[in-house]
Amino acid sequence: MDVTLSQAREQWSEVMERLGHGEETVLVNTKTRQAAVLRRLEGPQPPGPAWSSTRARQELGALVAAAQEATQVLTAGGRPVATVTRHATPQAEPSRPDTISGVTGLGDILDGLLQDAPPTGLSTGVAALDRASGGLPRGSLTLVVAPPNAGGSLLPLQATRAAAFNTEQPTPVLYALSGVPLQVAARRLIAAEALVPYAQFAAGTLTAEQRQAVVDADSRLRAAPLSFTRPEPAAQAIAEEASRIEGLGLVVVDRLQHARTDAAPLSGRALPSAMKTLARLAAERQAAVVVLLDTDDPQLVTQLEPDRTFHLSRPHDAGTARITVTAQDLGTLATVEVPLDMAHLRLLDEPAACATAAVTPASAAPSPTTTPASPGTRGAARPAATGPVRGPRPVTTAGSAHPSAGSAAVHKDGGRVGELVERIEGTVHAVLADTGGEVEEAVAALKKTAIPDVMALLEESRTGGRYDFRNYPDLPDILHKRGRQEADDIWEARPRWTAPPEVLDALADQAATVTALDINGAYLSALKAHLPIGQLEHHLGPDNGGPPHDTKRSGIHLITPPAWDHPGLPNPIGDREEPGPLWITESTLRLLLRLSDPKTGMCERPLIHESWTSGSTEQLLETLRRALVQVRTRALTSGSTEGEAAYEYVKAMYSKLVSTMGESNYNRDLYRQDWMHLIRSQAFANLWRKAWAADQAGLTVVRVMGTDELHLAGDWRGARATGKETLLFPKGREVTEVKPKNTYRLEKTAAGSYREREAH
Repeated sequence: MDVTLSQAREQWSEVMERLGHGEETVLVNTKTRQAAVLRRLEGPQPPGPAWSSTRARQELGALVAAAQEATQVLTAGGRPVATVTRHATPQAEPSRPDTISGVTGLGDILDGLLQDAPPTGLSTGVAALDRASGGLPRGSLTLVVAPPNAGGSLLPLQATRAAAFNTEQPTPVLYALSGVPLQVAARRLIAAEALVPYAQFAAGTLTAEQRQAVVDADSRLRAAPLSFTRPEPAAQAIAEEASRIEGLGLVVVDRLQHARTDAAPLSGRALPSAMKTLARLAAERQAAVVVLLDTDDPQLVTQLEPDRTFHLSRPHDAGTARITVTAQDLGTLATVEVPLDMAHLRLLDEPAACATAAVTPASAAPSPTTTPASPGTRGAARPAATGPVRGPRPVTTAGSAHPSAGSAAVHKDGGRVGELVERIEGTVHAVLADTGGEVEEAVAALKKTAIPDVMALLEESRTGGRYDFRNYPDLPDILHKRGRQEADDIWEARPRWTAPPEVLDALADQAATVTALDINGAYLSALKAHLPIGQLEHHLGPDNGGPPHDTKRSGIHLITPPAWDHPGLPNPIGDREEPGPLWITESTLRLLLRLSDPKTGMCERPLIHESWTSGSTEQLLETLRRALVQVRTRALTSGSTEGEAAYEYVKAMYSKLVSTMGESNYNRDLYRQDWMHLIRSQAFANLWRKAWAADQAGLTVVRVMGTDELHLAGDWRGARATGKETLLFPKGREVTEVKPKNTYRLEKTAAGSYREREAH
């Protein structure tokens, strides 16, 4: 079968399954017009570069390009399974007019021009500008430029509303975000469409009447065909996303940044190349492409070679905008001046009272097919699986219980945590409004979008960060599943332990009370783990001649675990039954190294044979973690329906983030199997440390199960660490507290067999 790269990426499991049955697949790059055929390997492995299945899926374009030069080998589970070779696709000859000489006469062309074909342009959203410029022609790229702080973004926003929110003929729009947070772009669109003051909307100070205006616009806002890319896309990524949208009419890129920014592909020296890619996208999809540039530097504008340029300025006062239309080969075509409505971030269609005479050609250009409707009568859009943008109004689900929580976050990290909190709570508020206050229905809806929502929050939390978590380095084969129903080779040290009979017999004889404690937010706390941020590099361990363990690096390690001789505590390696070396994560290794330290002396040092590690950080998910903790705290103290829904929403987001960040079909924005194992094993290590602390405080550890279950006998309420006044297990629902689930006594029924009896 023949598939495009986008189709192959989405159906990769099916492609690999067909490969297993001997079926060939032709991978077609529609942009470069290159193709490669994927065939099952029947004989010995041919010479050539090897690509793991995961890497091939992520870099299909590079794979097809490499196959044009030489045979590539595809591996799965470390074994060669297929070859990828160049595939010649027949090139269709361009059609020519049916003439004897191969040239066309003017009369023939005139006949075609006089045919009553409808215009194909789109509206800019400003009638005066449409009359002067002919709107936004499909297949063409329009560059919007403006001096700093002149309001250049108003034109792309206006064009987006005119296309996507038109009730008679909505046109699919793709909105690419570069340097502009998703919630900011969404607020701007919603403020203009619902006619609410943007400044109050952003500050969360809308009146009841204004909030109702947003609610009244809700059906329009959800109905329109508007999709957002994830933040900071490359030009090629925009083109690939555009290829997935049926009937695409408009692509808006907000914005190109003239100064180079490490986290922004659409910046600096990359701009000319990006413009060529976007111009090619316009031509191939026959869509109008509108690109905003954050400067009006004429030298840069000339260098970018746009088909047309809209130059926006504000010559008189804040009440009007002057827009000059320039064509690449013809110079200035027209200038119009229109009123500004900065309160709602709109350009108005009415003539400006103080406008200068518009300079237009003698014969007006044809109006686009899509005529601009008046603001407030068009629908709006719900971004496609990109994150929570509904109801951006900040909603304090905690009331005044924690008045300083938000301000402390703003002071510490420039407001990023506060912004995330506002975004999460605004989403909960909006969904509850959608469901008429029905909590169960709202929670179900929030859980359905938890994965894309938390990924959007992660994107925002990393804005300006030096490390782009979307760069997926190649992972060693031991981190890939051996089969669809099989696990990989990493041992997470998950505890499943019950104390031995010599401990339980004494408790049964004494009729001692045992309390099962639930550790709150175990995975949420485990997000603060040492995560590798680069390509994992292989090296021998210190016991095989390699370098000593480096606390500034993180990854996975092949070890021989030490013997464990403490019947009152579970083995920190978990309930491993198979002896011999095993692969563990950094989280487990650090726990073992601490226990083998001479000051602790609980076991021998584990033997480290080899490792895959990279430079690491504990801060990668910290902003997101703190925001989720803050929302969770405010939700629990609010005692409201919003608090109840927010609590379940946060729980779904962090648990699904951890469970789907590996090889999951439910989250295609993050492929870090190593991070998933590290965070999960960090949760297990955290639980083990709590059991250890309980033992040190004189409590008897009865059971340690999973990520959050700890059974203790003794006065757990008053237990304190040695030399400290802080309680080990304060009761409550905060992430630093525990919940008692049930209390029971053990009754011995036979040797090594016990029954739980409810304790009164």
